[in-house]
Amino acid sequence: SEQSPPSSPPRNSLLSSVENSPLRSSYEPVSFESMIKQTTPSAADQWQQRPETAREPCLDIDQISEGEQKRLQPLLWLELASLFDKNHVSLDKRKPFKRKRKEEGNVFGVSLNALVRRDQQVTGEDTTLVPLVLQAILAELAVRGAREEGILRVPGHKQKTEALYNEIEHNFYSKPEKIDPLIKKAGVHDLSALLKRWLRELPQPLLANDLVHLFYQTNVLPPHDQYKALAVLCQLLPHENRNTLRELLNFFRRVVELQDLNKMTQQNVATIIAPSFFPPRFVHPPDKNDIGAQVRMAAQCCHLTNVLITMTDSLWLVPQRLIEQGKMVNKNGQPKRQLTRKAKNGSGSIISINRSATNGGDFVFDTNHIHRLVI
Repeated sequence: SEQSPPSSPPRNSLLSSVENSPLRSSYEPVSFESMIKQTTPSAADQWQQRPETAREPCLDIDQISEGEQKRLQPLLWLELASLFDKNHVSLDKRKPFKRKRKEEGNVFGVSLNALVRRDQQVTGEDTTLVPLVLQAILAELAVRGAREEGILRVPGHKQKTEALYNEIEHNFYSKPEKIDPLIKKAGVHDLSALLKRWLRELPQPLLANDLVHLFYQTNVLPPHDQYKALAVLCQLLPHENRNTLRELLNFFRRVVELQDLNKMTQQNVATIIAPSFFPPRFVHPPDKNDIGAQVRMAAQCCHLTNVLITMTDSLWLVPQRLIEQGKMVNKNGQPKRQLTRKAKNGSGSIISINRSATNGGDFVFDTNHIHRLVI
């Protein structure tokens, strides 16, 4: 039997995000369109365009070794906790949800991790950690589909899409020589429909089942803290989720850049893709029958998707200060013993004590990085 998805977040997290949102108005009827108009992320554009002198020195996460990335994990969690705590938002860290049922599909309805492993087994090579089937579809859409009017919005031909689905599902790994010409001949709207279906059928959210609710909770943070939190969360994603998200966002931004030809604004794209990034079975109000709460959450998810597309380039930039701090952490994620010890003060709280190399071995109290975080 299949284990049910994680229970919905506590009432004081997701529900408060909905009820206390500036989008809420008890004097107006619930209108998805009006809410969307209120959430255009113009501030995110300004954040992206700020001068170099106002930007913190950073390094692309892909340029950081796997070992360094592992040591960064606890520091990224502390960074996220600081942003949430600063704005009095509860940080609900969860364990990854594991499915008991064996995944039976070949391409569709299969987790990213399983797809990447299959790709490596078939090719015998290390991959980019982006499923090969997704790479093939996006590559063809980028060449032929990005300029097509209504791309992502216009539905594909039902019978042709179903036939394409079945061919790829059954032959992608067993008869790969048939797949490339099949994709090249397929209609772009059929490929677009296939892309959306692949995303919808992922057994776990692209934004990871233990992080997707935190992505959603960033909707209550002020703009600049929201952008920082979204970047930290993207960097906390498993490698295959992060690389797949990056590939998708690059494609969506390409579509938006060609909006004069395809008539697809960034808001159009975000509205279509948001349910795939924030699946309703994982992100929903406590009362699923509350239509108003559902509409408000849908609008907030569209807004966050819009921000993610806007911030495509900066989501993967890790502050240099965190990288330097990560070098002081051992393989188990703990501060190196020769550099850090811990002691309790009178109140029982933990204080980090760093040995200074310049003061003759005395201990210096450093309380700059103490955060309230329950893990």
